[in-house]
Amino acid sequence: MKILVLEDDSTKSELVKAEISSVDLAVSVEIVSNLRDYTIKVGQNVYDLIIVDLVVPQFPFDAQAIDVTGQIIDITRDQDCLNFRSPVLALTRYNEKAEAQFEDLNRKDITIVTFDEDSGRWKESIREKVRSCEPPVHYPFVIICALAKEADAYAAAGYQVGERQTIKGLACREISIGLVVGVIITAPRMGLVSSAITSTQAIEAFKPKLICMSGICGGVPEKTKIYDVVIPDICHQNDSGKWTNAGFESEGYSVQLEHGMKLKIDELISKPAFLETVKRDVILRRAEFPEGADVLDFKIIIAPTSSGSAVIADKEMVEILKEQHRKLSAFEMESFAVFEAARLAPTKPQYFSAKAVVDDGSPSKGDLFHRVACILSAKVVYECIKSGLLLSGGVSLETKRGNIS
Repeated sequence: MKILVLEDDSTKSELVKAEISSVDLAVSVEIVSNLRDYTIKVGQNVYDLIIVDLVVPQFPFDAQAIDVTGQIIDITRDQDCLNFRSPVLALTRYNEKAEAQFEDLNRKDITIVTFDEDSGRWKESIREKVRSCEPPVHYPFVIICALAKEADAYAAAGYQVGERQTIKGLACREISIGLVVGVIITAPRMGLVSSAITSTQAIEAFKPKLICMSGICGGVPEKTKIYDVVIPDICHQNDSGKWTNAGFESEGYSVQLEHGMKLKIDELISKPAFLETVKRDVILRRAEFPEGADVLDFKIIIAPTSSGSAVIADKEMVEILKEQHRKLSAFEMESFAVFEAARLAPTKPQYFSAKAVVDDGSPSKGDLFHRVACILSAKVVYECIKSGLLLSGGVSLETKRGNIS
């Protein structure tokens, strides 16, 4: 957040700066002491908030401070000024100066606050104004995870990940990919409902160009094996329909991967170097090798998947899913919700999901393969974004957090 302060009294300017810092120490505060320097600053930079004294010297080294209210209004609210729409707060000791031009200040949307050191009421006015002017945080990409272990896998893979923080009510960790800063969001719980709400909140709050998901899934036997990473080209909802006396009648809903995104992902994962990059530095413990395997062996595929609100640990249920969707390769609990949230969002972000297989949906399922699968899926998502998916979504890899057009 950038704030410009016009104030010739150094003691007063330090008091103002201290109040601003009490709200957010990350705020950048620039202080000028005369009208000429103020004019230069507002003509060159855009500020989130401007705080002005109405009685200051006109030029550097002027000994006399004069009433510059009219000039401040003309300069700042000129339509050609970069800060034409920036909030302005007039903090002055001289009430008569403000009162004389109250109508003009009010008409030009300049808030007047009396600087009274004895009462200290101006302090709360400063803090409230700073809070209200805090610019929205934008991220070029958002990664949704249903479990903490899925989100933690990015740090475990060795990527540059920030500390956990709450932003807009969401559990977030920033992640840097090249020069781009995005965010990993952990949903409050597993399932379609939580992921749909989380994805919708993230799209609304951060306006990403790309939203995606990583994590773990179940695999359909004979179509996938442990650690295969499945990217849905179409994602079905497997638990929608109607219960009748005859049983459950499925009414399937589906969301397809956007064609351009599918082509781009297919191009990326078809390169042998991509698989080798994902596999590199992933070390398995003895118990993490699937039965009969002594090396890490997996593939990355684009195939149909299915999402439902319940964990599947029953072979008969897997057979039912296979009957619903002949080409089904994997099943899990969230990707459909992320796809649907993106499809229906007014901003229309690009979307995809990549999840690694950890079981076949049988009663014997456990968590032995979760750690490695989480890392593999995280690496696939990371490498896809790094390799150019943001470009296909219209965002340059040189774009940083908060500067998205």
